[in-house]
Amino acid sequence: MWAIVFLNYSLFLWLFSTTIACTSGGGGKERQRSQLPVAGVIHEKIISKTTEGISYALFLPASLGKEKKIPDGAPNKGKATMDVPSELRYPVILMFDPHGEGILPVKSYKELATRYGYILIGSNDSRNNQTRESSARIISGLLNEIQAAYPIDTNRIYAAGFSGGARVAVMAAMFNKEIRGVIGCGGGFPGGEQPTAADFDYFGIAGTADFNMNEMLQLDGVLTQLGFRHFITTYPGRHDWPPVTVMEEGFQWLTLNAMKDGTIKRDQDGIVRIMGAFKERISMAQSQKQFIAAANLCKEAIQFADGLINFEEFSRELKDLQSLPAYKKQLAYRTMVLQSEKTEQQKFMDALFTKDEAWWKNRIDRMNQSPMQGVNPEDTLMNARLKAFLSIICYANAKEAIRQRNRELAKSVINVYEMADPGNPEPNYMRAVILLQRYDTTAAVAQLEMAVNKGFSDKIRMIQQPEFVMLKNSQAWFNLLQKIK
Repeated sequence: MWAIVFLNYSLFLWLFSTTIACTSGGGGKERQRSQLPVAGVIHEKIISKTTEGISYALFLPASLGKEKKIPDGAPNKGKATMDVPSELRYPVILMFDPHGEGILPVKSYKELATRYGYILIGSNDSRNNQTRESSARIISGLLNEIQAAYPIDTNRIYAAGFSGGARVAVMAAMFNKEIRGVIGCGGGFPGGEQPTAADFDYFGIAGTADFNMNEMLQLDGVLTQLGFRHFITTYPGRHDWPPVTVMEEGFQWLTLNAMKDGTIKRDQDGIVRIMGAFKERISMAQSQKQFIAAANLCKEAIQFADGLINFEEFSRELKDLQSLPAYKKQLAYRTMVLQSEKTEQQKFMDALFTKDEAWWKNRIDRMNQSPMQGVNPEDTLMNARLKAFLSIICYANAKEAIRQRNRELAKSVINVYEMADPGNPEPNYMRAVILLQRYDTTAAVAQLEMAVNKGFSDKIRMIQQPEFVMLKNSQAWFNLLQKIK
């Protein structure tokens, strides 16, 4: 009989996620920063000078300094560096990607960093499925590095992350008082570590087709009770780093909060521009009869404006929206859908071990069907979230079954995984691991080729996979590595 690898929801969240404007002042010791990397360009891999074994992607805003060349005869001759006046200090965001691709958020948001004057640091080492101790060492190392090597404003150190990386970013703020705010994208707080004090600001972002959306919306009530300065917004999107236009709200949130706290000077013109953009977005949402979205934008505008500018207009607009029968109807339907989604998630977790593949094919086919004309769009979004949720619980449980060498259970879960997420290379990668546990190299290579053709790109993981040792002297292995960019 199969040993059930079922993960309760709280434990599942933890295992998935954690097994894990220029300003003066800021305090701290003066340090020599005469040889910073060139500003205005992305540095994919900077080796830490303070902590052995960690590296990070880096972007310094172009405003940080003027480029100069080291004179002939000096160390590092000809290498471009930066001179920065010691009195100038910049806010910094430590960014955590769930796959250790620090370059991804740094590259995606460098224009925002330029516009708002932030240094971006993207960890190349923090990833899912690492221990808390490993996460803590990486976080500590990055904090040491930025304070030793860069002209940062120590009152404006922030963290941001996506999915499991979002939970790492929260963990960083929970255990390091230097971190004043978090932008959490597609993931909430780490399982088993509920906040006990509102020591940092939190801005949450979730796509309306993200399987973690429900969790993040529920987090709003918890953070309100605990007195956190926070806001959680949604946008039309899936489980991914948010687009620049959405992430900009996070940058604005951090910057406006610094103005409220007196850390930086108020930019009244900038505040007025941000509020004007909110008015336009609210008007557009209303014209499209998206009354929940319009109401949420009013709430967000109020949060942004509070303590900086009069927000009475947004309060009146919110009250008017909430009195509309159409708003009440939309809200009631969404509430019902979210409750139904929680029930379906639990059913999926149970059915993964009790239902056969024919049952799963029928259930997934129903989710894939185009919604009938007249069906509420919330149903379509729920289906998208449920498919994504099914994909991730299949991943977690298949991985655990492989670890336990329960091959029959692993194969069954992987088959469901592939039905739920056919474009994902992970099922093929996992099959290759199982096949090599049985020394079937030919079939394993075929599965790895499928994985690479679907976009598998984690070359480091592939090289470090113990089961793949027997392939490493083969031409097929060399060819596979060559195909991965």
